[in-house]
Order: sequence, then structure tokens, then C-alpha cells
Amino acid sequence: NPLLTSKVNVIINVLDVNEFPPEISVPYETSVCENAKPGQVIQTVTAADKDLSPAGQRFSFRLSPEASNKPNFTVHD
Repeated sequence: NPLLTSKVNVIINVLDVNEFPPEISVPYETSVCENAKPGQVIQTVTAADKDLSPAGQRFSFRLSPEASNKPNFTVHD
């Protein structure tokens, strides 16, 4: 009864998995004064993704479909 074993090298490639979704960098609570001028910047928002190096991060922002048809606010990316 010979021993029935063998050995082989196995290479495993791990694909990048998004362990961390992008997040808003800091919590924002924004309010608008009633005398704000049209076109005035009210808030600047930044985001970060822990899966990417800071140099390679690019995000885009837009209003939700429900808010995009209301002319009171705009988002400039």
C-alpha cells in the first residue's frame, strides 16, 4: 500500500474588494441664513474612501432626483 499523497504550489490572487464604502469626511449640519444671496456658497462637502490612496480619490456629488427639480439649491461638482 503506497502512500497516496502529492504536493502542489497554489497561487491565490486576491481581487480588490470594496471593504470600505466612500464616506463624507466629517459630519455636516448646514443651515442657511434667510438673507443669503443667490449663488452664495453655503457648504463645501468632501468625501474619502479608505480603500484608495488619497491622491487617487475622485468623487462626484449631485442632488437626489427628488430635489433636482426644485430650483432653490444647486450642486456644483
